[in-house]
Amino acid sequence: MLSLSEKVAAEQEGGSMGMGKMMTQMRRYALVCAALLGAGCGSPESERAADALAPVAPESLQVIYSDGKFGYIDPQGKVRIEPTFDVAYIFRDGLAPVKVGEEWGYIDASGNYVIEPQYRQVTPFKKGFARVHVGDKQIYLRKDGSQVGTMAVDFGYHFSEGLAFIAVDGKYGAIDTTGSVVIEPQYEQGYFFAHGVAMIKSDGKYGYIDKEGRMVVPPVYKEADNFWGSRAKVKVDGQWGFIDSTGTMVIEPRYADAWSFIEDRARVKVDGLWGFIDLEGNLVIPCRYERAENFSDGFARVYNRRKWGFVDKSGNEVVPLEYNDVKPFSEGLAPVRDGIRWGYVDTVGTMVIPPRFIQAESFHKGLAKVSLKGSQAYIDHAGKIIWSEKPITP
Repeated sequence: MLSLSEKVAAEQEGGSMGMGKMMTQMRRYALVCAALLGAGCGSPESERAADALAPVAPESLQVIYSDGKFGYIDPQGKVRIEPTFDVAYIFRDGLAPVKVGEEWGYIDASGNYVIEPQYRQVTPFKKGFARVHVGDKQIYLRKDGSQVGTMAVDFGYHFSEGLAFIAVDGKYGAIDTTGSVVIEPQYEQGYFFAHGVAMIKSDGKYGYIDKEGRMVVPPVYKEADNFWGSRAKVKVDGQWGFIDSTGTMVIEPRYADAWSFIEDRARVKVDGLWGFIDLEGNLVIPCRYERAENFSDGFARVYNRRKWGFVDKSGNEVVPLEYNDVKPFSEGLAPVRDGIRWGYVDTVGTMVIPPRFIQAESFHKGLAKVSLKGSQAYIDHAGKIIWSEKPITP
């Protein structure tokens, strides 16, 4: 494509365009250039400046550690918040807890303090609320830093279904999101609500109440668990079974050990070996494993003869039991240790990122934290290092 000066020279030489016509063409060209610049087709420097200001989802930021301080990178490995904090945790609910000196506060995705460091201990935000320590008590905060109600409690749980259990003078009750007490403190223990009910402890036994404080399942169980999904495990005469939210025993007690339902599967133990049942109590994966873990992203870790692998929800061993250690699937990949090195397999068992890491974690928002050659780093799904604490030579 000819430049403007080349066009003018050619037209002058050919004599095909008069001076007025030529000037009109030049004005049009100048307007086009101005329009392109206005649309952002500027220099590489301006493009980089625009890039640096591009917004980023808070939960996509990853914690990094450099020169003794913590900061955050985005999914492309760019440092978004410089390492200036003594401790930092991942973003939850749009904010991240950070520690400076001995005090904790909360920052947003730009690194600005939303709640200044002032608390001895804090929890991450969840569903708009967090708990912080003031002296030897706890209070609840909203995301703007204002206190929920006026009550300071001995201990509190996170809000679930609009209520949170709190302990006052050794007794547990519940507050709503305004800080009002809706269930008077009266129980030895209280946990969290799921499917409209919560487990409580009274006179040394466990039962379940609804959100109005009415007893749904009387406290008759010596051992029990919260509802996870539509089932809760309870122990009767030394065997574990499962009830629904009305208290009906939907899976009879017959297991020596059991865990709660995760992804519609619960691991159960019979004759010293582990398998999995579905919500109706059908044994969908036979009890044939020495160890088993909960499902994650549709796959569960299983162990026999000192080796780990994965099964799907039908019991197919999609990753053979041949690894020294494994971690949960996330985003279609799972860390596996072959000897002393970690790599990553996909959901059909193919090693897609070869074992070369000293440590490796599951993927989160497109990145996984790894360790190699004395440095912490993050990799993408292709195994490419997109950020490292120190330079890593191939």
